[in-house]
Amino acid sequence: MPQATLDAWISLYAAVGLLVAMCATIAVIKTVHDYRSGSRTLATTSVMDKVLAAPRVWVRWQFNYLLGAPAILMIATLYAHHLGFATLVDV
Repeated sequence: MPQATLDAWISLYAAVGLLVAMCATIAVIKTVHDYRSGSRTLATTSVMDKVLAAPRVWVRWQFNYLLGAPAILMIATLYAHHLGFATLVDV
């Protein structure tokens, strides 16, 4: 594998990792905002509601995270285009 191809792949993986970290952080902020603003509420009246509180918050975070997936895919594709698709393929 040529060094340019290896460098392009490392750069692409680092960029996608940064995008994923940003998306996860923004999803945490949005999830906290949803519960603090009152647009989402957690029922804590019964023991089962209290047991299921953490999974419900996790599912809400997952939903907020997945809302950012199209943006990650588009930015990663544009970055790969910027690097040059031919550079990413060992020709």
